[in-house]
Formats: sequence, C-alpha cells, structure tokens
Amino acid sequence: MGRAPSAWDSTLGALTQSSLAALHHRLKSLTSADLNAVLIQASDGSGNLNLLKADVQSKADVKLEMPAPADLSPKQTVQNETLPTPEEDPAPALDAHLVQASAYTIPPQKEEINAAEEGRANPSKDQPRVTAPRAFPASIPRAQAPKQPVAIESETEGLEPSAEVELPALEKIVEPVRTRQPRTRRETPAWTRQTAKLAANGIQSTRRLNTNLGNRLMNFLPRLLPGSEDGTQTNSPSTTIMMFMAILIPLMVVTIASVVYLRYGRSQQYETYLAQANEMKNQALALTDPVEQRNAWENVINSVNIAESHRETSDTITLRQEADANLDRLLGITRLQFNPAFSSRIGIDISRMAANEMDLYLLNAVNGEVLRAVPVKSGHGFEVDTKFNCKPGVYDRVTVGPLVDILALPNLNSINATVLGVDATGNLLYCAPEQVAQAIPLPIPDTNWGRVTAFVLDAGNLYVLDAPARAVWVYTGEDTAFIDQPYFFFGGQTPEKQDVIDLVVSGDNLYMLHADGHLSTCSYSRILSVSTRCQDPTPYINTFPAYGDNDLFAGTNFTQLLFTALPDQSILLLNADATQTQGVFRFTPRSLELQNQFRPTTGNANPIPSGQPIGAITVGTNHVLYLAVDGQVYFANDMP
Repeated sequence: MGRAPSAWDSTLGALTQSSLAALHHRLKSLTSADLNAVLIQASDGSGNLNLLKADVQSKADVKLEMPAPADLSPKQTVQNETLPTPEEDPAPALDAHLVQASAYTIPPQKEEINAAEEGRANPSKDQPRVTAPRAFPASIPRAQAPKQPVAIESETEGLEPSAEVELPALEKIVEPVRTRQPRTRRETPAWTRQTAKLAANGIQSTRRLNTNLGNRLMNFLPRLLPGSEDGTQTNSPSTTIMMFMAILIPLMVVTIASVVYLRYGRSQQYETYLAQANEMKNQALALTDPVEQRNAWENVINSVNIAESHRETSDTITLRQEADANLDRLLGITRLQFNPAFSSRIGIDISRMAANEMDLYLLNAVNGEVLRAVPVKSGHGFEVDTKFNCKPGVYDRVTVGPLVDILALPNLNSINATVLGVDATGNLLYCAPEQVAQAIPLPIPDTNWGRVTAFVLDAGNLYVLDAPARAVWVYTGEDTAFIDQPYFFFGGQTPEKQDVIDLVVSGDNLYMLHADGHLSTCSYSRILSVSTRCQDPTPYINTFPAYGDNDLFAGTNFTQLLFTALPDQSILLLNADATQTQGVFRFTPRSLELQNQFRPTTGNANPIPSGQPIGAITVGTNHVLYLAVDGQVYFANDMP
C-alpha cells in the first residue's frame, strides 16, 4: 500500500468543511511528486461498490456524467467534477474513480447536513440532490492505479457544492474484481474426521457433565450447611460453602480412587505375587543344593507376605505352611505347640524352674522364694499351691538367705523332700508339700570359698559352682544328705571360671556355660598322675548344610543349660534371644553336634509373646518342656 506525501499531513489531519473539488485542488498544490491516488467521497447507500472509468478521448477537457444507479435511493447522488489536464496544472494526474458509498455509515459532515436542510426547505422534484465531500478515512484501502493513467482536466474547480454540473454520457465500465484463488487442500481421511468428531463430542460431554455436577453440588451442598430459617440460600455461595466444597471434593475423589484400588488394584497385586510365589515354589522343589533350596523357600515366604498384605486367602496360608515346613526341615527346626500354664500371669520374675512327674517349681528372682504349681483337676494348665512354704528364713537356728538355684529331688529320699534350694552362702533348704522346710548347711571347704552361684545333682553327688573363686566343689551324698567335706573337681588345675553362669554334669564330664554364650568342657581324671583336662572353648558343630556360610551360633544368647531325661540324654541350651529365633538348641553330649532346635509354632497358634526374652527353662521326667516368659509359663507335651 502506498504512503501519502508528508506535505499532506497537516491538510489531512485538520480537514475543514470544504468541497471535494477544493480539497482536491489543495492537495495537488502541496506536492509536485508523480502520484497515483484516489479521492473518494462516501455517502449513505445500500452498500454496493461500483468502479467506473472515463472514456478517454483526448488530452482536452472531458466531462463526466453518470446517472444514478437503479439501486440507489433518490437521496443518494454522486459528486462530479472536471479535473485539470497536466498542461494546466503541474500536479500529478489522478485517475478518476467514482465509488458508491459503503454500507457502514460514516458520520456526515456539516456541509452535507446543511445541504440536506436546504433540500427540505426548497424541495424540487426535478432537481437532484448533491452531497458535500467527506474526508477520506485512512483505514480504507486505496485502489491501485491503472498501468497507463489518463490525466483529466478539471473545469469545475472553485464551484460551490450546490452548483449543478452537466455531465456527458459515460460508458459504464465494470472493472473485474480480483478474486483470490483458494488453496488446494488435501482430502482428510474419513476415519480422521470421525475420530476428531468423537473427541470433540467427548470433550463437550465432559464439559456438560462437569457443569451439571457443579450445578448440582452448588444446589445440594448449601443445604448441608446452616442457612436461613426457611432453608433458602443466596445465588452466590458463601466463603464457608466454597471452603467446604474445596475440602469435600478432593476427599470424594480420594475415596473413590481408594475404593477402586482396593477393589481392583489390590486384587491384581495379590494375583501377581501369589503367582510369583508359586513359581518360586516350583523352582525350590526342583533344586538339590540345600543352600539354594533355603534361599528359594525364603523367597516364597517373602512373596506370600507381600500377597497377604493385599489379601489373605486359603491359598496363601497353604503355601506359607508348605514353605515353613520345608525351611524347618532344611534348618533342623522342630515346632512345638506351647500352651499357657496359668490362666493369667502370676506376676513374678522367674529365674529358675524345676519339674518332676507332676509338680512344677518356680524360683522368684526378686526374693528367692520357691512357688509350687500343680495341675488343675480339669487337666488343662496349672494352679499355684498357696499352702506350699519354701522361702528364705530361719529354720532350726539356720538362717537361709534368698535362694539362687533349685532342683527337683527324686521321689524317694531320706528327708522326704521334693525340691532342694541353695542360697549364696551354701545353706541347703529342703521343701515338700504340706511340710515345714528343713535347712542344712553344706560343709564349707577350708580354702577358696566365695559365693555359690549354681549347683547340680548327678548320681547322688552334688556339684556346687563357686564362680568368683573359680571352683567347682563335689559333695558326695548318701540318700540326698551331704555331710562330708567336698573335693576340688579340677585337682591342681584351676581354669578361668569367673564368668560361668551355669553347669551340668554327666559322669566324669563337666559342662560349663559362660556369660558370653560359649561352652567349656572338662573331664575328671581319677588317676592321680593324670590331671583333669579342660577344653575352653568347646566349639558347637552345625550339622545342617542349608545354613551355608551363615554362623548360626553368632546371634544366639545362651543363658541356661540342662540335660534331658534318660534314656535319650542330650544337652539343652536355652536361647533367650527376644527375636524370632527364641527357642531351645539340642546337642549331643560329647561332640556338641546340633541335633535340632525346639521353637514355638508360627502364626496365631503361638501364644508366646514376641519380643520377650525367655527367662528360664526346665524339662520334666515325662518329657514336658517348660519355658518362662514375662511372668507366665508355657509348656509343650511330648517333646521328642
């Protein structure tokens, strides 16, 4: 688009009420540049645009005459004027174009308004109406000049707007309108259009659904909140309502998502991990190496644990039981069903226990008193014998302090006692049901007597441990009476025994348990020329290859040891660890090879509380295993 000369800026920027001819003359006089321009006056009309060209005859003056188009109203006329030739005016020639007014109304100038008022004042049917020129709007595009512009002289310069001008006949030339050729577009496939249509419909449906849901919530939620007395709410929700909706809607979304996940997501996770557990089970059954089998069954249990975190079913229970059974077999674990001995906790800290065919004896670690428990008449559990008296005190001028250890006596003995206790100074206390306890002091050796910490009875002889003095004294007895001076078990050798916490004896073999859990053994020599031999430490031997490089005994906490009843005698070591490995280890007497472990059953069938250490252990002559845990005693029948 061309740009108007800068000399025209003041004239175009401050147009006055003048005729089209006067404006044309003024613009030509302001510049001498060679320009192609169009001067257009617009008036009210129907909105059609007609381009007319003059018939060029010569360089002489040409008069233009154009009848009013048929579609123009009587009030619409066209301003005609004669343009000067180049010889008369050095200004550049302008192509004369007569343009019909736009349908978009341009506010009329004052001259046009005055002319209209004169027409109303002096109406004439034969006189056409002539309108005044208007300013050319800068926003309307200018028509391009023809390739060979024709200069037309003006003979009407200086005429008043109301003057009549006779125009010669014109040949109406309709200039073809340039049309822009449309771009050629590739045909869109039908499926693409259909997909786009479906997507658009889906978006619109979603928007309608959101709008409807929002409107329903806007109408429903205010009813849940305090409102006016008649229950009506204002159209605009209050701040309280908006806050309530901001909290409620996310909660609803989270709740719905949780329900969907719990219904479908958790079920899918359960199926996935159950299938994984079954696959690992098949792999474990196909393996032959014990270590690989153990790892495979442990993986099965891990997958079952994850599956049961989503849902527990009979399938997971069965698979877990099968995996546990195979792991127990590989690791040498024997599960025992324990039952509580008392209907409720008896509320004492039990440090030692002893048992015979019928009775169970408990040593209170706080005051050194012995309690007797007997089976209830119904045959389920035990009850405390409140009439039984076996506690520290003065008995026939012998003062007995708190008992530190107890043991069950054979049924037939000269004192007719069922349980024997000893205090730290070596006083023995014989107790029996419905009898007064008897106190008999042990003969004190001439040297190296310190403090009694434990004792044991074997083959009628009493072995007393004096750990601070690093001594084990042997009292030969006759019918459970010990009145002779003891002899020193180790002869001339005195091994380190200050940390020994328990001991057992079988014949000439002595087993001592140390505070750190290791075991030392000594063999008594009856030959004067040969001294007693001791091994410290005596290693434990793990006979189960499934453990691989894992040290089974590294994480144990052995606190007590004892022999099982004949004929199949073995050594039991109590593992008081409060973790899942709590139980009893059984070893062969001489080689200390691990035979198996006694542990409670798993799951809900185990009444023993987890995380609690085992305080004491004993085995009855009827092969009943007792464990004391947190003020309660648990027993398992028929220990193998």
